[in-house]
Amino acid sequence: MKINNIGYNHKHDSDFFVLRPNGSGDNLLLLLKTPAVFVLNGEELHTDKNSFILFREGTPQDYRSDGGEFANDWFHFSFDEKEKALFEALEIPFDKVISIGDMSNLSQLIKNMSYENYSSNLYKTDSVELYLQLFFIKLSEKLHSTEEIRISSCYDKMSILRAKIYSMPQHDWNIEGLAHELTMSKSHFEHTYKKIFGISPMNEVINSRIEHAKFMLSSTDIPINQIAEMCGYKSDIHFMRQFKSKLGITPSGYRTGTIKKRGEK
Repeated sequence: MKINNIGYNHKHDSDFFVLRPNGSGDNLLLLLKTPAVFVLNGEELHTDKNSFILFREGTPQDYRSDGGEFANDWFHFSFDEKEKALFEALEIPFDKVISIGDMSNLSQLIKNMSYENYSSNLYKTDSVELYLQLFFIKLSEKLHSTEEIRISSCYDKMSILRAKIYSMPQHDWNIEGLAHELTMSKSHFEHTYKKIFGISPMNEVINSRIEHAKFMLSSTDIPINQIAEMCGYKSDIHFMRQFKSKLGITPSGYRTGTIKKRGEK
């Protein structure tokens, strides 16, 4: 691996932005020391400090300050096909912003790399390459150990929130509101929720509404349009479409089927 350019603890004003539609011609790693805004695959993401992103060569780079000072460590680098196996083995994802908590040890490695890269030391090329390998090894350790600790610490709070979703299907749930309840960024919340429960938060909301609708349809004579409203739908047409999409049957068909089953008992 080879460092092409590197910067440690660089700080910029609130109007800072980077826009490279075709990438930078090499790979780029950023350690974010302040909140930032990224545009990835057409989606705007507001990220927390203590996050990182590894841009693959050719990936568009579109990011900016989140309204305040922008501070980060960064390095542009290249690697060959043999070295590509290192990233696969370490399971470090490309083109994704990931929160990893305390980054002081990783930042120190970049500081060391930066010093070595711009020094006149006899073996600086070898030293920088070793620092690079060590950086990605430590990043992988941090990434995977932090994720397990984070998920474990979030489980109880997530479970309480999940129960709340199912007990209040009529509530106007959205990602921003759900993430706010746990004081997490939207991207961090969505990733952690799906990691724990194997389903996205909004699909969980839909499931809670459909389950409540099934109960109301099978146990009451309340009109379907009222059930739709009681389950959080602003449109009974939307409710009927989503119900059929999930169960393969209309709400009225489901109600008729449950009435027949009760009559056969």
